[in-house]
Amino acid sequence: MIKFAFPAIALLAILLNNGAVAQNNKPLKQGRVVYEQLIKGGESSVTINGNSQTFTRPDRTLKWELLFTADQSLRRSIEADERPEADIAVPGMGAGMTGSVRMVSAFMPESTIWHNFPAGRRVDQRETVGKKFLVEDSITKHTWKLTGESKSILGYTCQKAITQTPVKSFNMQMQDGEFKRTEKWDTINVTVWFAPAIPVPGGPDFQGELPGLILEYDSRNGASITRAVEISETVKTADIKEPKTGKRVSKAEYDKEVDNQQKEMMDRMKSSRRANF
Repeated sequence: MIKFAFPAIALLAILLNNGAVAQNNKPLKQGRVVYEQLIKGGESSVTINGNSQTFTRPDRTLKWELLFTADQSLRRSIEADERPEADIAVPGMGAGMTGSVRMVSAFMPESTIWHNFPAGRRVDQRETVGKKFLVEDSITKHTWKLTGESKSILGYTCQKAITQTPVKSFNMQMQDGEFKRTEKWDTINVTVWFAPAIPVPGGPDFQGELPGLILEYDSRNGASITRAVEISETVKTADIKEPKTGKRVSKAEYDKEVDNQQKEMMDRMKSSRRANF
C-alpha cells in the first residue's frame, strides 16, 4: 500500500484543484511524454597519491520518452550528450615523471524500463559491457507528503509531493597508479509535480506510486532536474510491452555482475600498467 501524509490544507487544495482539472485539463489515460533531464556539474575531487585533486564536471543533458496506458508504461532514452571528461595531473609519480588521469562522468547505461502497475512489477532492459540484461524487480514504495502547492506544466495543473530516497555514491582514490573505490549510502530529498488529470501512476522515475502522471521531478536539491517538454495522446500501445531480450536476473544479481565487470576492468588496467614498466 502506498503511504501518504496529507496535511489538511493539502487535502483541501487537491479537492479544489480537481474541480479545476475537470474544466481546464484534458484527461488522458494513455499517451506519450517527452522529458528532458539536466544533470548539473560542478566541482568534484579525487585523492591521488595522498593529494586531493579538484576537477570540474560540466552539465549533462538527457532526453527520455514515456509511453503509457492506465496499467503499464515503457520508458526509454531518446538521446544524450557526450560523456564529459576532465584531465587531472598526477603528483608524486617520482623524479622527472609526470602524468595525468582522465576522469569521465559516471556511465549511465541506456535502458528500457517497463512497469506493470497492478502487478507492482518492473523489468529494466540494460546493456552493460556488450551484454544485455533483463533486471526484474518490484516497484519501490516511498512515503510521500503532499504540500498543497500547485502549478501548471504544459497546461496541466500539477500537485507537489516530496519524499526521501537512499542512493549509493562512490569515492575514488588513486595510490601508486591503482584506483581504489569506496562506496557509501546517502539519503536525498526528492520533489515531484504530478498531474491528477492524467490518472496514471507513471513518470520518468518513481513509477507506480502517485495518483497522477509525474511531469517534473527534482532530486539532490536541484542537482538533477527532469521536466516534461511534450505531451501527446497519440501512442503506439503495441510498443508498451515487457522486454524479452537479455539475461534475466534480479536486481541483486545485476549489481553483482556489474561489480565483477568493474573489478575485471581494474585488474586488466593493473596488468597493463605492470607490463609497461
